[in-house]
Amino acid sequence: MTEFNEKIDRRKSGDIKWCPEVVSQNIKARVDDNMLPLWVADMDFKSAPPIMAALEERLAHGIFGYCHPTTPCLKAVTWWQGRRFGWRVDPEWVQMTPTVVSAINIAIRAFTEPGDGVIVQQPVYRPFSDIVTGSGRRVVNNALVSDGAGYYTMDLEALRQQTADPRTKMLILCSPHNPVGRVWHPEELRALADICLENNVLVVTDEIHSDLIYPGHTHYNLMALSPKYEDAFIYLSGPGKTFNIPGLTVAYAIIPKGDKRRAFIAEQRALTLEIENTFGLAALTAAYSEAGETWMLKLLHYLEGNVTVLGEFVEKKLPGVTMKRPEGTYLCWLDFRGTGFNDRAIREKIMGEAGVIGNAGPWFGQGGEGFLRLNVGCTRQTLEEALWRIKSVLE
Repeated sequence: MTEFNEKIDRRKSGDIKWCPEVVSQNIKARVDDNMLPLWVADMDFKSAPPIMAALEERLAHGIFGYCHPTTPCLKAVTWWQGRRFGWRVDPEWVQMTPTVVSAINIAIRAFTEPGDGVIVQQPVYRPFSDIVTGSGRRVVNNALVSDGAGYYTMDLEALRQQTADPRTKMLILCSPHNPVGRVWHPEELRALADICLENNVLVVTDEIHSDLIYPGHTHYNLMALSPKYEDAFIYLSGPGKTFNIPGLTVAYAIIPKGDKRRAFIAEQRALTLEIENTFGLAALTAAYSEAGETWMLKLLHYLEGNVTVLGEFVEKKLPGVTMKRPEGTYLCWLDFRGTGFNDRAIREKIMGEAGVIGNAGPWFGQGGEGFLRLNVGCTRQTLEEALWRIKSVLE
């Protein structure tokens, strides 16, 4: 039996994914311990053995003082970038952060002013917009364009107009895209980057899901496509999604340009977000290794199987529901508009009655109406039970 089929009871772990109180607040409907949570982006699998071993060794030390990324930690980041994406990174460019979301907050406050416009591409991960408005900036939506069958592209013509506005200062790129599952082609990335360069718009690229790419697709690190992008932009990532360690709060920014890096660090310190997690650094160092990569490839194979199970079930047993197979991530974007279910019915019937908890489409902004995001980072048994429950309330 594959290790990813092991069913682990998370209900008393304190993890929000499996906490009925948190879920009830999120969906505004009461749920109980019978729920099947396929929402927040963490997985129901134990982390990689090299990470577990590294944490046990660090725990045995018994002293957990303030910490700082060591040379092996920084070298692990640069090794991973070279190994996975062919990007040669100087360790000096790497700045650790608690999370990618906190790094976006730092970048917005360091490189824009209140009232400035920040571009996002909805439907997209909700915290992007929340951080923008929460910091007194304006959301500028460069809405993705759907072909009607679930395949999304960027609206580059609209982007040209939006970036031409001198009040627009930044674009937050989600690559691969959450929730629509696109892995952007290099031509798309270059077009976006060049438009932003021409108009002095800073691109902050969130690539936290970039390790989880399915066969037939290739993730292209935006910064690695050209030295001119290295000088102009900011890269964000971390091992949290790939290795299922978001609770260890470890991520990083890679900022080759010295003046940008110094400005970022100054704002990070001003926000008191510079304190690192002892166990997070140990986990990252262990994850970004050959042993970590071996485990990750096994995980990816299992996730691909779950995507196939979901896609076939949708096609054969959920009339009116459609899904474009994601090119990357373990997040699937289901279109319920053909069922007659509106967003309220999705919340009340699928999440409330069936107890299958996903992320409602409107949470992702414009273009999310009538959709539901499901997280397939779970056991095959959990996924299949969730799908039969959905079928029961659609009938």
